[in-house]
Amino acid sequence: MQQQPGHQAPQQPVRAQAQPPVGSNARPGDSEIIFEGVARATSVYSGYIKWFGASIVGGVAAYLLGLIPFFSTWPLWILGFVGIPGMLWTFFRYRTTRYKITNRRLEHEHGVLTTTVDSIELWRVLDVRYSQNIIDRMFGNATVTLIGTDQTDPEFELYGLPNARKLFEDLREAVQAARHTSRPMEMVGADGMMENMMEHQ
Repeated sequence: MQQQPGHQAPQQPVRAQAQPPVGSNARPGDSEIIFEGVARATSVYSGYIKWFGASIVGGVAAYLLGLIPFFSTWPLWILGFVGIPGMLWTFFRYRTTRYKITNRRLEHEHGVLTTTVDSIELWRVLDVRYSQNIIDRMFGNATVTLIGTDQTDPEFELYGLPNARKLFEDLREAVQAARHTSRPMEMVGADGMMENMMEHQ
């Protein structure tokens, strides 16, 4: 259909675009996920070894006690399975412990019967450390430690997460970015003085 001279086609309404508040440092990708999931299965090897050892000790004790006439009719074989509940508990703790790490915060969900979620904002982190002992190197595990401003519990350890070395590098960069793009105020000191914990851009 042709338009009549002197008439203009109706304009389409312009959709409003969401904008960050004035003074905000929000940037695209603020919710970028660095890691989400559980730790490596080998991160709980020590728990399995401990309870497996308990079963061996229980089996040996059952055999030695069985040599004594007084205990010969007792169902001592049960002692050989003493470590099974502990191994099951270790497995369920492993499966119910999850991590979600973005370039703004870290969340740690854990608990078998009840669930607890701990979190830390990356702008509160002062330092990130990477450590790996000889046994960890054998199993491909490592510990990434976040040193924060919380005076009661300043260290947050991440043990046995996949690609720990890359995670360490990503976290270190994310911490630096969070500290430079956030400008929160935090109460510090006994005198109640307000100090700026972040550098202004």
